[in-house]
Amino acid sequence: MKRWHALSPNWAITILLTLIISLNLICAYFGFFLLTKTLILAIIPLLLMLYFYKKRVMPAIFYTIFTIYFFGITLNIVDPSSLSSKLSESCYTIAYLLLIIVMIRKLKTIKFDRLVLWYLVIVFAVSTYIVLLTFTALKSNFYDILSFTLTMSKGVALLVMAFLAFAIYLSKESAQSIIFLMVVCCFVFSDILSFITTSYIHFWLFEGVQKIFQSIGLVLSCVYVFNYRESAVSGVRRKVYKPISSTSRMSVQS
Repeated sequence: MKRWHALSPNWAITILLTLIISLNLICAYFGFFLLTKTLILAIIPLLLMLYFYKKRVMPAIFYTIFTIYFFGITLNIVDPSSLSSKLSESCYTIAYLLLIIVMIRKLKTIKFDRLVLWYLVIVFAVSTYIVLLTFTALKSNFYDILSFTLTMSKGVALLVMAFLAFAIYLSKESAQSIIFLMVVCCFVFSDILSFITTSYIHFWLFEGVQKIFQSIGLVLSCVYVFNYRESAVSGVRRKVYKPISSTSRMSVQS
């Protein structure tokens, strides 16, 4: 099987994802809520330990995203009060906004065909209209305006993330763009299911699948960052070695 990442062997990532899926479903079905909370709380520290075991440096923006997202998970799990829940939503939204900044940087170097550009504009306009209609219909279900504003802000951030990730994927169908699109899809589905289980239906399967999407999104995020760092280091090495090799050829010819 071809390696699509550099973080760990394919079998190790496969086993990790299988454990995440199995444990979350089992814990959700039998009501082991403490174990479920422990699993989701431990996943970011474990991923960072694995990353820094192989790499000394992580780009600052990605480290900030992981840290803020971890605070969001911690606030939501340790103290599920109204204030803590709002702070958790704020952390998630900030992490998503930082991801949007990362994607905008990538889009600056991409040129789209006119047809593709119009297609993306139409998709974004229709998606925005649907999201606005949805939040307008759900506005009466929120207890206060702050909760509504935070939820809507996170929803808009997720919409922009999904649009930008899809645009990057259309521009270059590389392994990295596919991983990034999968990361965004996991976070989108996770937050949708979280909203459903919190506001409407508390069903064990929804809760288990929500934690699965969230965990897989975090694992794939770490894989993406590791690949990103690998490609950056490889690019620097090529820039360093190329002048040296050309200089040595000149000295030999002289």
